[in-house]
Amino acid sequence: MSSNDASYANNGTLPVAAPDLPAALSALIEQIPAGCVTTYAALAEALGSEAATPWVGQWMLHHQHRRACTCHRVVRSDGRVGHYIGGEPSRKVALLRQEGIEVTGERIEPRRLEMVFRDFQTDRPLFQLREIQHALKQRVSLRGRRTMPGTVAGVDVSYRGGEGVAAYVLWDLREDRLAWSTTLRLPVRFPYISSFLSFRELPILLELIERVRAAGRMAELVVVDGSGVLHPRGAGIACHFGVLAPAAAIGVSKKLLCGKVDLAGMAPGEARPVLIGGRRRGVALRPTSGSRRPIFISPGHRIGVGMAERVIRRLLLGRRLPEPQYWADRLSRSAAVVRS
Repeated sequence: MSSNDASYANNGTLPVAAPDLPAALSALIEQIPAGCVTTYAALAEALGSEAATPWVGQWMLHHQHRRACTCHRVVRSDGRVGHYIGGEPSRKVALLRQEGIEVTGERIEPRRLEMVFRDFQTDRPLFQLREIQHALKQRVSLRGRRTMPGTVAGVDVSYRGGEGVAAYVLWDLREDRLAWSTTLRLPVRFPYISSFLSFRELPILLELIERVRAAGRMAELVVVDGSGVLHPRGAGIACHFGVLAPAAAIGVSKKLLCGKVDLAGMAPGEARPVLIGGRRRGVALRPTSGSRRPIFISPGHRIGVGMAERVIRRLLLGRRLPEPQYWADRLSRSAAVVRS
């Protein structure tokens, strides 16, 4: 399987190819009629998820702008016109006024904002990816390993331009040492959107794992930089990776995507349950006295919450992150700055 064309495993869980979100967004903007405005949030909703709102704003400032581009018709939800890739905000205001939009200072008149254009023709590509995540959740198993593994791997991806560099670090848990590592560099076209990390990183990670297996270096368990079941749809990247690799996997993330937990006054080494619907789905763990922020541990596949916590605790040797994840992060970052 090659990820050079952003392809995914065609097994009924992932699409044959990741959607081209920049092209989809560009097509939406072209639909905004003269004399109308829309918002970044409305465009994200038309793509299928409000989580895309920050990315929409970033794309607006970096897309290939043409003279006939209608991106000046996109404003902020509070009525401010916002930045403009074609020049100063005053230029954006002038274009809007030419089309009959009332602007006071750099803010759209409230009555006009009540008529934000939302009548987009769209197949809502992110909504389709959400449905894939819901389907994959049914394939995740929280049963599996009950004993400490002898080898654990960490995987992570760093970026440079349009490329991703994935790193795999094999950790010997019996001797507490780095046993082997490798990297893979491939184009990555899907943007970062919160809760959709799988569709950005899975193609390169799955190809990396194929090469690891071919080299006979597959670990008994893999720590993935990201969420497991602590995910709005119960299927974070560690779940997706675990099901499709397939492999026992744990997600370790630096931020909490969903769930309830009291983080106040956590002592070093203390773990507290993260609850979803009243059930423990993961744990928040403050690793060291030097780290005020906890990490969030959740099962990805073929392991339960309790065993996932035990493994990660065993891998914490004085750093905020477990050793395989720490070294995978460092390796991917260092390899990303070296041009191939």
